[in-house]
Amino acid sequence: MTEHVETIPGLVSIMIPTYERPRMFEEALKSALAQTYPHVEIIVCDNSRDERTAELMEKYLADPRVKYVRNREAKSKEENFMPFEHLAHGEYLQWLMDDDVLLPDKLRLMVACFEQIPGITLVTSRRGVIDGEGKYLGQKSTEIEMEGQYAVFEGPDLGKHMLRNFANFVGEPSAALFRRRDLLHHYWKAQSRGYYTISDVAMWLELLEKGDCVVFRDPLSYYRWHGAQEGQQKDVILLSRLEWFRLATEDYSVRHVFLREREDFVSLLRALCREYDRVEPHRDPEFLECSHWKEYARTMWKIRRILAEGEDAAT
Repeated sequence: MTEHVETIPGLVSIMIPTYERPRMFEEALKSALAQTYPHVEIIVCDNSRDERTAELMEKYLADPRVKYVRNREAKSKEENFMPFEHLAHGEYLQWLMDDDVLLPDKLRLMVACFEQIPGITLVTSRRGVIDGEGKYLGQKSTEIEMEGQYAVFEGPDLGKHMLRNFANFVGEPSAALFRRRDLLHHYWKAQSRGYYTISDVAMWLELLEKGDCVVFRDPLSYYRWHGAQEGQQKDVILLSRLEWFRLATEDYSVRHVFLREREDFVSLLRALCREYDRVEPHRDPEFLECSHWKEYARTMWKIRRILAEGEDAAT
C-alpha cells in the first residue's frame, strides 16, 4: 500500500536505483539531466558495497534537481528501492534502471500527452536497444503497427494483446511514464502485487484496467542488453514464466478482465508452450539445475493437460 505523499503538479520524479556499475549508471544519470522537460527531480538510491558511485556523484550534487541517497544499510534490491516511496514528490513517475538511457525529449513529449489526451493512464514508446558499450543495436521487435508520431491504444485491447501473446509490449520500467495517483501497487519494493520478474507487466496491466495507453512510434529510451542483467539469469527466466501463468490464472482470467474468452487464455498457454519448446531444456541443460526447474516442469505439464482437455472437449 502506498503511503500518502504530497505531490507537486507537473513535476516528474526520475528514480534511479543503482548497484555497483558506475559507468553505466553515470550514462543513465546524464540522460536524466539532459531532459528538455524542465520540471524534474532526480532521485538516486545507491546500495553499492564500494564507493565508486558515491565518488562520481560528488560532481552532480550541486545540481538542485539531484537527490542522492547513499543507502549502505540496504542489503537487497528491495531495500534499496524503498526510499523512493517517500522521496518522490512528482505527479508523474519515471523509473530509470541504472543501465538504461532516456532520450532528451522523452519526458517533454510524454507529459504533453497526459495534458492533451483524455483517458490515458500510461505513455510509452518503442524501445531502442544498446549493448554493454552503448552501441545502438536497433529497435526491440514489436508487432504493434502505427502511423504518425504516436498512437492511442485502448486499455482492454492492449491488455488482452499482452496476455494473449505472452509479451510486454509496453516495455521495461524505464520505457514508460505514468501518474503516481493512477497506480496502487507501486514498484517501491522491487515488486508489484507479489510479482518480481514481471513486476513491470503487473503495473502496466493495472494501469490499462483504468485507462488507455499512448505508444510513440520512435524510441524515446534505450534498453541496454548485456550479460550482467538479472533478466538473463536462467532461474529468473523460469520464474518469469511461472509468474506469467499465475498472472493469467489467478488474476485476469478469474476476474474476466482482458482474458474474457477462453480462447484468450488458451492463446497465452500456447505461447508459453512455444517458448518451452524453443529453449528449454533441450537446447540448454543448465536449466535443469535451476531452483525453479521442478515447479516449471510441473506447470508446463499442467498447461499441456489444460490444452489437451480443451481439444478433447471440442471434438
